Amino acid sequence: MSKFCTTIFTILLAQFIYAQNLIPIDSVSAYIGKTVKVCDKVAGTFVTKGEKPVTYLNLGADYPNTKLTIVIFQKDLINFPLKPSDHYKGQNVCVTGEIKQYKEKIGVYPIFTLSCISQIFLKYTPFVIHV
Repeated sequence: MSKFCTTIFTILLAQFIYAQNLIPIDSVSAYIGKTVKVCDKVAGTFVTKGEKPVTYLNLGADYPNTKLTIVIFQKDLINFPLKPSDHYKGQNVCVTGEIKQYKEKIGVYPIFTLSCISQIFLKYTPFVIHV
């Protein structure tokens, strides 16, 4: 019985985590400080030069018109088996995390900071056969 309860609890917990507040890419600015899930295409990527490179994945549109920028710091790249800037470019992805605000000369825009691969996954389109 205990094993059964543990299994049910694990399934319910996984569904809760998966169903984390999915929001449209166009409304991310309204969710600053909230933990949400956003799905969209990685329109462009950029990796800074230097001793501690930072990886940027731009969702919705490429920089400077990006709607959401995913930031992965050099110290966290060890948690990704493939190079994120290559692996996710042009892919439809879903990311889960807290939306933060980043201020730059051109204005304020929303960002996610990813520290592990479990916060991002490829969103596959169902395969449909037309007869």
